[in-house]
Amino acid sequence: MAASAAADELTADGIKKLQQELGNKKTFCQSCSNLTLACEKADDVHESVREALFEAGKRAFTILQSRFTNPKYWQAGLEFFLALEFHVPKAAEKALEWREAAMLEVDDEVREQAEAMKEKRRIESDRKFNQGQFSDANTPLSQELLLLRQGLVMVDGNERPGMSRDAVHDLRLVTVKIEDVCSICQEVMPAGSKAKSMPCGHYYHDDCLVSWVSKNNSCPMCRFDELPSEKVHFDDVERRIQKEDPGKKGIFS
Repeated sequence: MAASAAADELTADGIKKLQQELGNKKTFCQSCSNLTLACEKADDVHESVREALFEAGKRAFTILQSRFTNPKYWQAGLEFFLALEFHVPKAAEKALEWREAAMLEVDDEVREQAEAMKEKRRIESDRKFNQGQFSDANTPLSQELLLLRQGLVMVDGNERPGMSRDAVHDLRLVTVKIEDVCSICQEVMPAGSKAKSMPCGHYYHDDCLVSWVSKNNSCPMCRFDELPSEKVHFDDVERRIQKEDPGKKGIFS
């Protein structure tokens, strides 16, 4: 109970107490769990707390390398390192190294869960970034965003049109492993539900993604745009027809 209280207080001394418990096999996993929770509440705490969390991360990784070899301890450490990576900026670079090392020590199922959790934390981080000084209330809307809210998309001569029908047909239907949020409609995608996946790995509701790529051939999250567009698709057909019959100047000529 003392460990939980220390995590809830989010003081540097409380984090140091949790760090001390990392040295005991009986309390290592619980301490990592409490440190993970502490990281998730560390966005608005004193710098000394984030520094203490960073030091606890160093200690956890050292212990895992030198003393605890059982995969269950690495799994507990992996969850802690993931939280450090996304909630304690100062620790992010080292936490990434620790996470990658821990991924090699756990089984495939845990590794897959960690990848899903990493993506969920990344999405949560992006959503937080759009709050406060970055919220809609404090950020002037561009003409493009105003039109987008009305269901319209600005297109200039250099922008690619919607995704080709063949490419849309090839988009994979996947099972959501951990509850996520569709960034297009901002509604929850429950674990176990079906979603459409872009090649970059981002998931969306089937209807949401199909509607999106019909107007814009790119991922709404990362702007991945390497799949053929409808314009490219028809240009390819036109070039093939012209090659077969050079006298034709267009598909409908």
